[in-house]
Amino acid sequence: MSKFDEFRESYKTFEYRDYHWKLEDGVCKVVFDFAIPGLSEFHPTWEFPVGRADLDKKNIADVLDVLVFNLGMTETISYYKITCAPKAIVKCGYLSDSAAEWWRKLYYNGLGEFMYRNGIEVSEDELVEIVSEGESFQKIEDNTEYKGFLIPVGGGKDSVVSLEVLKDEDVSTYHINNNSSTLNVIEVFNGGKTDLCAKRTLDQNMLDLNKQGFLNGHTPFSAIVAFSSYITAFLNGKKYIALSNETSANESTVKGSFVNHQYSKSYEFEKDFDNYVHSLVSSDIMYFSFLRPLAEIQIAALFSQYKKYHSVFRSCNVGSKKGIWCCDCPKCLFVYIILSPFLKDEELVDIFGENLLEKESLDKDFRELSGIDENKPFECVGTRSEVVSALDNFVEKGRKSLLTERYKSQLSGDMSSVALFLNRWESMNYVPEEYQNKLREALKRCIVSMNT
Repeated sequence: MSKFDEFRESYKTFEYRDYHWKLEDGVCKVVFDFAIPGLSEFHPTWEFPVGRADLDKKNIADVLDVLVFNLGMTETISYYKITCAPKAIVKCGYLSDSAAEWWRKLYYNGLGEFMYRNGIEVSEDELVEIVSEGESFQKIEDNTEYKGFLIPVGGGKDSVVSLEVLKDEDVSTYHINNNSSTLNVIEVFNGGKTDLCAKRTLDQNMLDLNKQGFLNGHTPFSAIVAFSSYITAFLNGKKYIALSNETSANESTVKGSFVNHQYSKSYEFEKDFDNYVHSLVSSDIMYFSFLRPLAEIQIAALFSQYKKYHSVFRSCNVGSKKGIWCCDCPKCLFVYIILSPFLKDEELVDIFGENLLEKESLDKDFRELSGIDENKPFECVGTRSEVVSALDNFVEKGRKSLLTERYKSQLSGDMSSVALFLNRWESMNYVPEEYQNKLREALKRCIVSMNT
């Protein structure tokens, strides 16, 4: 019997028992109560900065209540996955049939990588039944006039592009917990003058169970960003939540399957989230990815021009908390490759500290990124065709490296050139037309600058 089957047999239910929030000294403090009966209770916490003064109004408090409840639903995924109980019971709120289906879809797709890497084969219908026993939430009219942008920042190149293109707007940065890479980017942007930081604390019991061999793996963190950024925008009067997810995030990680490391960064999730949150609250707060019209290679072109960030940005998940590039993971190699059409070899080495295309240890990552191997790495990286386009550009310019020379014959194909990629525009996006135009103009200036 597999661990998955064993744990589901031993722990048949997961419970979302309650949630609590209070406003205290300019902070909204949140505690959730989860349990796997017979195994453990969990009480993760959040703290959000509060910048508005009218939260004592009843309908405003009601909005916060429903938003916090739904953030809790998102948090349950991290704790549910410990045993993958066949039934999740929501005791503190009622979900309609359509809402329960919405969450079942997020559970299943958001845990796609987790299931693939744990060898779990189960259908969406079989994974979890979500039942609710609490009181229902009525749709709430929120007539507050919101203004300005909230831009989530993770310390990588993508959010830098959003910040720079929108820098003339009323922008507040947003991040969850502090790490040096994020803080360094925010410092370069505006010295942290308009920064809003939420604090998320995981329950130690979950971390202990992970060490004991219970089920563990990737969860849809960007869904956490979605709900928490919406709460932060609400608490601070911000109208536009501008993510920095690109169209490349739509491509599956495991070829020919639904498994996508970036599912909660995809257009599909963005659309689902927008529909779901507007079924709960009638508000003019808008959640969208500002960079959705672009591919990773276009974002790289724009970022290459923002030189003041080149020494501080970090996209490496392994090293970002320490403010370093680990230089030995697929994410580091991807960023190196995608920037290569726009930066010289010496500029790339200045950023990373070494030439990553000369590293034998990155051979497997190179093959996965370029599509020589069937599946992409489980990282937030661009499409296979973008990687090949950047590498073809590298070779065509007469540049040489260990890895490009080794696989040169397998890289050429009918992939689009870098120039063709730069002129694409993904029309399936939620970006207001006014701000699409700002992004178009920035891209045009970038292309003109590279051609002069």
